[in-house]
Amino acid sequence: MNDLIIYLLKVSAGLGIIFLPYYFLFRNDPNLVIKRFYLLSGVLAAWTFPFITFRKLSLVVDLTPTIFIDLGTPAVPSSLLESTGSSAGLTINWLQVLLLVYLAGLTFMFLKNLIVVFKWNHTWKRTKNEEGVAYINNDQVFTLFTRIFIPGSLKDKNDLDNILLHEQAHIRQLHFIDLMIIELTLLLTWFNPFSWLISRMIKENHEHMADRQVLSAGVDPARYRAQLMNHTLGVNVFRLGNQFNHSLTLNRFKMMKKPKRSPWGILKIAMLIPAVLVTLGLTTGTSPQQKTVKGKVILADTEKPATGASIVIRNSTVGTVVDRDGTFSLNMDGNPELVISYVGYSTLIVGASEIGNKPLKLELKTYTMDLESLPLEVKKESSGTITLKQKDGSDAQPVFVLDGKVVSEIDNLDPDLIDNISVFKDPNSEVVKKYNAKDGVVMITTKEPSATEASAEEPAAASIEKDGEIFYIVEDMPKFPGGLSALKTHIYSNLEYPEKAKSQGIEGEVSVRFLIGNKGNVVKTEVLRSTYEGFDAPALKVINEMPEWTPGKQRGKPVQVWYVITVKFNDDKK
Repeated sequence: MNDLIIYLLKVSAGLGIIFLPYYFLFRNDPNLVIKRFYLLSGVLAAWTFPFITFRKLSLVVDLTPTIFIDLGTPAVPSSLLESTGSSAGLTINWLQVLLLVYLAGLTFMFLKNLIVVFKWNHTWKRTKNEEGVAYINNDQVFTLFTRIFIPGSLKDKNDLDNILLHEQAHIRQLHFIDLMIIELTLLLTWFNPFSWLISRMIKENHEHMADRQVLSAGVDPARYRAQLMNHTLGVNVFRLGNQFNHSLTLNRFKMMKKPKRSPWGILKIAMLIPAVLVTLGLTTGTSPQQKTVKGKVILADTEKPATGASIVIRNSTVGTVVDRDGTFSLNMDGNPELVISYVGYSTLIVGASEIGNKPLKLELKTYTMDLESLPLEVKKESSGTITLKQKDGSDAQPVFVLDGKVVSEIDNLDPDLIDNISVFKDPNSEVVKKYNAKDGVVMITTKEPSATEASAEEPAAASIEKDGEIFYIVEDMPKFPGGLSALKTHIYSNLEYPEKAKSQGIEGEVSVRFLIGNKGNVVKTEVLRSTYEGFDAPALKVINEMPEWTPGKQRGKPVQVWYVITVKFNDDKK
């Protein structure tokens, strides 16, 4: 509702900006076609400019109105009712009253125009002749769209030809298009006096153009002006059409005597239009102001606030974090997508306009680990040398990838800077295929610099700018001591293969789901899928007996994370 009211007020202001310079500077100019273009384009500009974004100069005062509307009736305290009596409960919402008045005026004008169209359309069909002219029992000469209505009393008059020339000029020049546009404007902005004034100027210019067309056909100007005087009739009734006697003023007679074109008028309008467009844009255009989006984020499984969840504008470094009560507030331009992330939960991407009163829910996520592509032994020497052993005991020649970049050697790498090592040996692995590494890929991730160290450097990819300051998203997944390769080594070094299954040659696998708590310990375990019931207990046992992990953290706060690991029982594990 606020946006609609502001839009209509901007359109009304735009119509005023179009009308005032025209009336005082250009109304009496003989360049009729240019005047028609100015008025019609101005009306269309008044409707479209509020949708266009302009960057306003700092020295320009923002004339955009700000309106706050609450259509609800405010609650009255019971103590006030008791002290003032029953009359205190009677309130008048003036905004609702104004809205009803506006709708009533709009409905009245719409119905009136509808009745006029149906009435005269029916009359024209009933009374038209072969020339497309309807002779009616009325004293007015007018054109409604492309249909001409002539009083029956003028049917055999000598000056009928001049009248028909005038009305046919309206039709040939397609004046009804202008009238439909201004009539729609009047319907929606009937409360605006400038709408009515522009409507009058458009119709006045139409009459000047039709008069010029008649005089160009060789009609005697003096006789034509006398004829207009003879047809002076009351007030204008048919707003949807053009009347032969419409706008009968001294100005109309003077316009007949002026030349068709004026170089000074062309220069004047050329100077006027840029000034009008600039004023229209600065006054009614939309300024690129930031809006504040507020919302709430909760965890779907617990319905608790997602305190510390990171919210980033997609493809940018602008964002914020969720407060203790689950709420957040973020300034932005337009309607970007927001990326909401929280360790242990699926990332949520939502448009800013979709954020409403209902809280956003982050769904719990289970991370699946594939340990089969990892070796059972990855040794990191104190010197920083990394040795990858083949099954035959020989040294492999893997491709080393350091923080996403291929390096030829890592002998000079400080071991204390290494945060994680991942090894990929499966020839069908996408990573191995990507680097075309027949002996596998060793991916090394170094530790991230602290916030203090990083602030002195370029902002990291995970950094967020807020209120002119740089802070960092701290989202850490749980880490097993020594990395994933050490996890695989631990599982299969401590896995107990059931004697019954071993003697019978039974092989299979068990998918175990487990929760790493906020202290790093295994809190819950469950079997999701098993090929042999006898494998369930050993698989659960080896998972439950894992050493403590480094817990996952969301902005420094420990959080719980679910994992799924498939433990395999085969010849290699016996």
